[in-house]
Amino acid sequence: MKWTARFRGTAKNQMSLFYTLFGSFIAIIVLLVSINWIAFTFFRQNIREEIILNSSLNLNATAANYEKHIKLVRSFLLGYLFDNDTEILKRGDPMRRYDVVVDVQKSLAHDLNNTSLYLDNIVYYFRGDDFIIDRDGTRDADTMFSKFYYEPAYTADFWKHEMDGEESFKVYPAASFASVTPFERKPLGTLLPILVKNGYDRAFAIIAFLNGDRIYAAFHQAKPSSTFFIVDGGGQALYSSDSHLALPKALAGKTGKGYVRIGDSYYFYRTGGETGFTYVEKVPDKGLAAQLRRLNLIMLGLLALSVLIGLAVSYWFSKRFHNPLANMIRSVQSLRAVGVPAGEGSRIKEFNLLHDTLSDLSRSNREYHEDLLAKNNLLQQFAYMKKLKKIHGGGEPLPVTFESDARYRLVLSQIEFKDRFAKEIANAPQRAFNMYKELIDAHFSSRYDDSLTFQLEKDQVLTILFVKSERGAGHRGENMDELVRMLGTDIPYCNFTIAISPVRSHSADFAETYQDVLDLVKQRRLGEDVQVIGEWVPQPSLMIPAPSEEQELTANLQAGCDEVTVPLVNQLLDQLARAGALAYQFQDFAKDVVNRTIKILYAQNISFTAFAEGGSPYEQLKSCYTLEQYKTFFGRFLAKSAEAVRAKKSETDIITKFVMEYVEERFGEDLSLDAIAGKLGITGPYLSTYFKEKTGTNLSDYILTVRINKASQMLRDTDLLIQEIASLVGYYTVASFNRVFKRYTGLTPSEFRRSHNR
Repeated sequence: MKWTARFRGTAKNQMSLFYTLFGSFIAIIVLLVSINWIAFTFFRQNIREEIILNSSLNLNATAANYEKHIKLVRSFLLGYLFDNDTEILKRGDPMRRYDVVVDVQKSLAHDLNNTSLYLDNIVYYFRGDDFIIDRDGTRDADTMFSKFYYEPAYTADFWKHEMDGEESFKVYPAASFASVTPFERKPLGTLLPILVKNGYDRAFAIIAFLNGDRIYAAFHQAKPSSTFFIVDGGGQALYSSDSHLALPKALAGKTGKGYVRIGDSYYFYRTGGETGFTYVEKVPDKGLAAQLRRLNLIMLGLLALSVLIGLAVSYWFSKRFHNPLANMIRSVQSLRAVGVPAGEGSRIKEFNLLHDTLSDLSRSNREYHEDLLAKNNLLQQFAYMKKLKKIHGGGEPLPVTFESDARYRLVLSQIEFKDRFAKEIANAPQRAFNMYKELIDAHFSSRYDDSLTFQLEKDQVLTILFVKSERGAGHRGENMDELVRMLGTDIPYCNFTIAISPVRSHSADFAETYQDVLDLVKQRRLGEDVQVIGEWVPQPSLMIPAPSEEQELTANLQAGCDEVTVPLVNQLLDQLARAGALAYQFQDFAKDVVNRTIKILYAQNISFTAFAEGGSPYEQLKSCYTLEQYKTFFGRFLAKSAEAVRAKKSETDIITKFVMEYVEERFGEDLSLDAIAGKLGITGPYLSTYFKEKTGTNLSDYILTVRINKASQMLRDTDLLIQEIASLVGYYTVASFNRVFKRYTGLTPSEFRRSHNR
């Protein structure tokens, strides 16, 4: 009774828990809203300046993009201007060098496929010949600029006049070009013409058309109702995003960077350091005011919404806190009133429900704990993979038990399945791989505590060994004999390479150690066995084949002479073996020979699939593990390719035979295309096209090959002076002969003679 009276006396001076919580939440909401409103009022004064600054930064980024791209286009066009093919066409009649014209046209078509250049076309203009070359073909200047790229301001006469100037690079104002035919007028878009030429050359120029609208959309983030201009150093407008608006005269001569307000608009300008162009963006003031009004409305709406949500959430939380506590207090009061201890009373439904809930939670906790233990190994594997491959993702890092000073070493096992496995044990590679992984895991688990083995790639198994004693830190190849013996029984089906790292003591070196074992795996040598690699041995650079051997191989591949190519390739393979080449170096050499052979076959219009046996030669190379297997493969492959080449050569017609015999007999005389064609009574372009179609080789390349082969023979077998040899093979100066000979063989004539004398 005393307790009851005391409780009633104090209750008169207390508030309900619900109202206390609700009032506290409202006070916090009012405080936060006040702080937000004061902050918004303070920072609103600076919003206009921030918007202006943002517009300036946007224009700076646009100017930087334009400057960088114009510099790129300039370098790209200058590369065409000084290209060898360009020089050849400029020195003579371009219409007579059909082969060079075709090469230039193909190069233009290829490079214009690069959409990141935003170039619509590139035009070679030979003023004296009134001759045009572009990606679509050749034509005269009047046809080009009156039909295919028509714009009244940019006629053929205009470009002739511009070529009289001394500027080597000039960008002209953008205009709307169109393709005009008797049937339709097809718009080409807004293009910025660019002229590139030698400052003192008035006979040749390159004209490029830059797509103004596409580059504007890519480089500039336009604001609502804004207009963008580009002005050159002379004040002439080169481009405008709105052709109906002109730049105010007050901006004439403005350079540098900044902004001015004219009327009800802001004009932001920025001058590029590379081109001297001034980039201007017009932003209406009403746009800034609209942004401020929109920001005010959004802020007021957010404040009102936050207050409503805060009140609703406060009420909900207050009720959630108040109801359970009130029920508990009423239960305690009723229990105390009847004298029942608080810990008893199992007859009450709520207490029984609470007991059952806690029991369910305890049981669920045990089940979750067991499930987490079962998945811990998988989680560890994934975490180690992240460390090995330096994968950085969002969120908290995965928990990995790895002390910073723990000693460890990595063992990487690479398993390579052979063709016999695929034939005899089909549809089970993953099952076999898992068996090998479990075998490796069992081997190391019996020798190292807490070792971890998991699949890292489709053909690699990684084992992490935690070294806790000096015995475990010994020679890294120890305790491997038993594993090698077990894996060795499956050598007919698989090759195994095991790389062992040294003991490391810092977890920060984990990824570096993994890279070390990856490099060790590449140290595998030829052989069908289990190779354990524990030390990295530096490999000397292998210059195999030598330039002379490479030349000999190419010449005999082209001639279809397998009695030379097969022994030569076998000799090169023996050289690799004597030099201690690694397995991947044999693969690289073999792929190079196959690539060279296939290119020669395609150059002569021969499809290697017609005689390929056993599938792709690249797939067959993957099954070569020994030196004899490589020799067997090349003996079969090169014989087939030579047979195909000889069969193709037997189809040679009388014109091609005459040209080849004529060049062989008169390699030191004038062998121009027109001179040879005159002997046959046909035109030079027809002969060039005919010879290329029949042999797969340009006539000029064939003449060069014959002359270089004759010169090489004289350098090896005679004591004639280099100047005399140059004259005998049709070169009037030693300098030009030296330059061509080195480009073809990789050596100067003097170096070539010295190497063969040795």
